[in-house]
Amino acid sequence: MVITIGRQYGSGGRELGKKLADQLGFDFYDEELVNLAAKKSNMNEEVLKQVDEKATRSFLYSLVTGTDIRGLNSPIYYEMPINDKLFIAQAEIIKELAQKSNCVIVGRCADYILRDTDVDCVNLFIYADMEKRIARIMRLYGLARDKAKEQIVKTEKRRKAYYNYYSNRDWGRMENYHLCIDAGEVGIDNAVELVRDYVLKKNK
Repeated sequence: MVITIGRQYGSGGRELGKKLADQLGFDFYDEELVNLAAKKSNMNEEVLKQVDEKATRSFLYSLVTGTDIRGLNSPIYYEMPINDKLFIAQAEIIKELAQKSNCVIVGRCADYILRDTDVDCVNLFIYADMEKRIARIMRLYGLARDKAKEQIVKTEKRRKAYYNYYSNRDWGRMENYHLCIDAGEVGIDNAVELVRDYVLKKNK
């Protein structure tokens, strides 16, 4: 089974995912996917971190995904922007990981990437009230309120553009997920318990 997590910035989606993975005994992947993509594609990890979950408007990417010649072996791949190369590498890795073991994957369009596979997926979207997200970012990064809000808005815009571009879906649209949880209202630990119970009952 694979649990994918889409999340608003500051909602606690990553923390929720890590705790959920620990409780279920699942592997956990977030930034680790950048490291794996760097190894698979022989690209510089630090460069990839700069473009992680950032979209381009690449015509070449459209060509690659619009034909039967896909992935790292496509001739067009080598001419593509680094953002698109990273997405393709991560997509291949996500599919490989999903076949190997139970895992939790945060972001990177994992719900979309695994949509046509035979992998049993639970797709989550974690969100929270803006004020609660601001408070969380202020606490985690020691930012002033205005800076925290600015960072949220900027990151949110980037994540939405990334998801919408690579999936051709609407980021955060409830029809794309099995569970949408207000972690600000429910609380991280209660949300973990809720999802854990759902997964265990689903597998009975």
